[in-house]
Amino acid sequence: SYRLAWVGSDEAICHIGTSLHKVPLARLQEMYLLLGYNRWELLEVIRILGPFPNVRNTLKGDVKLSKLSGEREGVRTNISYTSMIDGTGKEILAGEEVNVKNVELDVWFANEEALVCTTPSEDGSDPFAIDGTNILYFVREENLDEELEKLRAA
Repeated sequence: SYRLAWVGSDEAICHIGTSLHKVPLARLQEMYLLLGYNRWELLEVIRILGPFPNVRNTLKGDVKLSKLSGEREGVRTNISYTSMIDGTGKEILAGEEVNVKNVELDVWFANEEALVCTTPSEDGSDPFAIDGTNILYFVREENLDEELEKLRAA
């Protein structure tokens, strides 16, 4: 599992997540990523201001990979979110194809310790030539269950 350690902009977070942290009195506390064989699971821990518990949303999806062409070597990750488990624990299935959220993410570096990803550029330009607003940096999370307990989102 990985934890989102740094991101260049809120738009990059919204590109892969639910964007529910944008509602009034809500703040994104942490974001975790679990990867499996052709599977992607994104956990968002959102803090609601006031005497309310933290909320954990879990997005689950299928992954398809394709090699990127250009000067840099990378992989285009196509994620199809097919279900979401909301803060109450209820699973919401996409059902029809029209409800599936499809997201593209370019992976430039990946090992057991870290992932460096970018949201795809619209014009196909070098993703690192701009100001970094499209970059997402994930680091290895040793004990995800313990961290979720600390955030009261287990």
